[in-house]
Amino acid sequence: MFFENKGPFKLSYIKSKCAISSINFDGKVNDIKSLNNAKKNDISFLDNSKYINSLHSTSASYCVLKEKHAKHLPSTCKPIISQSPLNDFIKISILFYPDARYDKHSNLYLSKGQLKKKYKKVKFGNNVHISKNVIIGHNTTIGNNVIIENGCNIGNNVVVSSNVIIKNTHIGNNSIISFGCVIGKIGFGYKLINNKIEIIPHIGQVIVGNNCNIGSYCVIDRGSFSNTKIGNNTSLDNHVHIAHNTEIGENCFIAGQVGIAGSTIIGNNVMIGGQAGVSGHLKIGNNVKIGGKSGVVKDINDNQSVMGYPAVSIKDFLKNDKK
Repeated sequence: MFFENKGPFKLSYIKSKCAISSINFDGKVNDIKSLNNAKKNDISFLDNSKYINSLHSTSASYCVLKEKHAKHLPSTCKPIISQSPLNDFIKISILFYPDARYDKHSNLYLSKGQLKKKYKKVKFGNNVHISKNVIIGHNTTIGNNVIIENGCNIGNNVVVSSNVIIKNTHIGNNSIISFGCVIGKIGFGYKLINNKIEIIPHIGQVIVGNNCNIGSYCVIDRGSFSNTKIGNNTSLDNHVHIAHNTEIGENCFIAGQVGIAGSTIIGNNVMIGGQAGVSGHLKIGNNVKIGGKSGVVKDINDNQSVMGYPAVSIKDFLKNDKK
């Protein structure tokens, strides 16, 4: 965990601090989590009915949701009824993780001498800033003007090129992070609550697998209430943006200037052409091909090839193009 949990809190305290009048029972809350990651005494939420199946199996003890969805909860999870579940959960998350709404930098970077002593099998360029509790594996190369913040874990045989910023991130072995990337920054998550724009805390991280290639000037946002993941052997071209909570499978190839919105799940062996856009909260299956400049606005099943806006099968796209 990269951010300090200020809890646990009693529900009665959460009710008073967050002005959630529908909390009519008490109990201890240890943490905030997504439905799939929650444990006993954690609190979660449901705002999008697309994830209603996750209610059945959640281990959370409490869940903020609309009344019509409460019937789907297991008996071990108590409902907290809300007209605006996301708004109320954001207020709760700010109480637990106030520092996760911003990207702060460390004031405890290692000196050149300390770097040489701690990382005997790592090569460093000039003007690098490495926080004290960063793990870097053997035979890794760090370029010039690189910043790696608290808690990051960089694997063996990794190349981090110059002008890269890494925070809240784990990178596997044999991966390449090219020039100018920003990995682990806060995602684009805001909500208007009581006529004030609230920044949604992002307590997740970025997990980059083994043998990945992240092209120059890519931006990969950390997760909000879960993690952003890049699977093994996946390559991103230059200027690709991966939003919070997105999960990309193994052996994928994503061409330049692609944007993938938050919480989309992409399978294995997927190819996405340049300048394509993928909307949020979608599921893209395995072995899918998405043509360049396409706009994907709905789920795609396994083994499909699509193109256009809105993206349709290649066959339908070519047929419509002839009309």
